[in-house]
Amino acid sequence: MARIIRYLAKIFGDYTLTPRSTRLLITAGAWTPSVFSTLFPTSPLDIPITQLAGYSLLVKSPRWTKEHESNGCYAIFTTMQSGFSPEVFSRIGGEIYLAGLNDPAMPLPETATDAKIDQAKVDELTKAAQRLLGRDGTDVSDLQVLREGLCFRPVTRRGEPILCRVADEDLGGIETNPGADGGVFIAAGHGPWGISHSLGTGKVMAEILEGQETSADVTHLALF
Repeated sequence: MARIIRYLAKIFGDYTLTPRSTRLLITAGAWTPSVFSTLFPTSPLDIPITQLAGYSLLVKSPRWTKEHESNGCYAIFTTMQSGFSPEVFSRIGGEIYLAGLNDPAMPLPETATDAKIDQAKVDELTKAAQRLLGRDGTDVSDLQVLREGLCFRPVTRRGEPILCRVADEDLGGIETNPGADGGVFIAAGHGPWGISHSLGTGKVMAEILEGQETSADVTHLALF
């Protein structure tokens, strides 16, 4: 993460020089704590967000085509005897997304591109996909695997995201402008629901940054 900050500093200038901006929103998913501690190294604050690594597959099946989409898409939640719970989502465009195989012990890499896929995990998820979505009555899979994925979901112990302004006393000696003229803000920790909550989060955070009344009461989503 430090090399990301150095890269940004090279492009935009030293982040310790503040004339270019008065407000900062940190929304870096599972990397939010690392970004915050890099930007504010003397802060006593420990952002309570950790990572949950999860594998996914994107496949195509002759049993899910554009003709089927006219009746809508589907979400199916299952449980396998092997101990994990595959989640299957059909999508517009003839694609099917399958996930649910997580690895809570996998450490967070410095950057997302440094992540290393465990092929055994992918093979296990592929077998589940073949069992759930493959050709009926045979051992031959007719699924086309489009993409293998590994992501790091940002999770909190309380199971809710963090949407708030960070108090100046938690910035390690840095003072920001009062009210809507300044501040450091955090929006992260949505777990597996980041895409679903993205629009609402963006709207509410824009209102918080502008000092406006929020469209939803998110006071209980503060840091503490």
